[in-house]
Amino acid sequence: MTLRQEAYAMIDSLPDDDSVKFFIDMIRRFNVVAGKTEEISENQNLLSEKRQVFLHMEGLKKQYSFPKDYDYEQIRREAMREKYGGID
Repeated sequence: MTLRQEAYAMIDSLPDDDSVKFFIDMIRRFNVVAGKTEEISENQNLLSEKRQVFLHMEGLKKQYSFPKDYDYEQIRREAMREKYGGID
């Protein structure tokens, strides 16, 4: 007897329609939970990939660090002047 045949036999052996409805409801709930489990697994994989990229970027930052006297604000001002002229 295959699993499907066994499942059909079990459904046929249920005493009344309420039992069948309960069984169907349980299967639906199981399918919803299984679907959410897959979503959680996909989200964890995505987070794992993002974490790996972040750690790679952190490694690059340590490998190619900026000089101690690097002034981000001054670089931004110069770029703004170059692009837009004298607007500050």
